[in-house]
Amino acid sequence: MPIGNLTSQIFANIYLNELDRFVKHSLKPQEYMRYGDDFILIAAKKEELEVFRGRVITFLRDSLGLELRGKNNKISKARHGLRFLGVIIWPRGRKLNARSVRRIHTRLNEKNIASYRGLLLKHMPQKKKEFYWKIYETFLSEIC
Repeated sequence: MPIGNLTSQIFANIYLNELDRFVKHSLKPQEYMRYGDDFILIAAKKEELEVFRGRVITFLRDSLGLELRGKNNKISKARHGLRFLGVIIWPRGRKLNARSVRRIHTRLNEKNIASYRGLLLKHMPQKKKEFYWKIYETFLSEIC
């Protein structure tokens, strides 16, 4: 089944519901967020996160027959920024990562202007003028 297919997203939510229940009721981290098959756990101490990591790995392997990818299985400090779903999140703010911004500039067309505008303004309001110039250069300069 292709990644991004609506059915695969529904199956991910149904199948990983067990992970949600395990994390919320057994581990009880400070914060937990999951979108599709991506998830984060937040705790005050590194030692606590290391215990959570071990228990999640064991749960996924033994109960669901899944394994975490090594690339994304890491513990980092909040002040260094958390990369999650195309956004870099810090304790006092967030911004789109460079790849997401490049994707906006390359995929911009008449049908998705509003969507990309909302995304950019939500995460990086300081880029508003740059975005409007990009719209002008892409669509309006041809007319004038």
